[in-house]
Amino acid sequence: MSLPSLLLVDDSDAILALERAILSGHYSLNTASNGREALEKVKVVQPAAILLDLSMPEMDGDEVLKRLKADPSTAAMPVIIISSEAARAEACLAMGAELFLAKPFRADELLTAVENALANARRRASVGSMSLLRLTVGGLEFAIPLESVRQVILQPTTRPLPLGPAYMSEFFELRGHPVCVLDLARRLEVEHREVVEERKLVIMELDEVLLALSVDAVQDPEEYQASDIERRERVGGSEHGLLRDTLLGMLRAGDRSVPIFEPRAFATQEMLREAVQVLRPAGVERSA
Repeated sequence: MSLPSLLLVDDSDAILALERAILSGHYSLNTASNGREALEKVKVVQPAAILLDLSMPEMDGDEVLKRLKADPSTAAMPVIIISSEAARAEACLAMGAELFLAKPFRADELLTAVENALANARRRASVGSMSLLRLTVGGLEFAIPLESVRQVILQPTTRPLPLGPAYMSEFFELRGHPVCVLDLARRLEVEHREVVEERKLVIMELDEVLLALSVDAVQDPEEYQASDIERRERVGGSEHGLLRDTLLGMLRAGDRSVPIFEPRAFATQEMLREAVQVLRPAGVERSA
């Protein structure tokens, strides 16, 4: 496994050498000798944490800290202020610094400070994280929580379902249980980009009923941190009509956003109950 990366920022070569000597072997290390260089390297290195001096030429450490915390792409990075100016500690912590370590410091103090900062960052990231399955149909992409997904299979041969609507008019049997197929392309009024044999069925359990979403492609499941997700309360989904209760938020995926839906966004509970009643063994004749 690769080591967590740190960015060491100090205009003193002696301090940088000391920090490297203590942290080498525990972390992957990068250095910067002033604030402007630090901001440039942060974008490239994307470190797990930043060790930041305060008094530096060109740009003080507190200005670097302010800019890091104002940028959404770096706001979550823990910043450890390492300085002899203890009087500035309170102000730095108020601006979002993780810890303040006074110079001179011992080796064990530095190691402990970094360990604590990274542990705190992991703890924050785990709060509000979501395991998601990203799906594509007709060129549209969205995600659903993994907790409701039971399995993903290639679309099998289906039989007609004797009730509408058109986007949920087929079913198949899975281990002896009837499963309705909800064709998301029809539901969303787009065209499938895959032939039937290449489509995927995402089988979910909603209110103790199995339902299969027919989609074109499925990515591997992944856990996304809270920092990757804009929650419903912030994107306005709670005020958007039919999406009121089913839009969970938006996943930041590169330079675009992917909506996260509860699976019941695509089928009502009433429709599922009616389908189950029709699919009882006495209610459906098997085709020859």
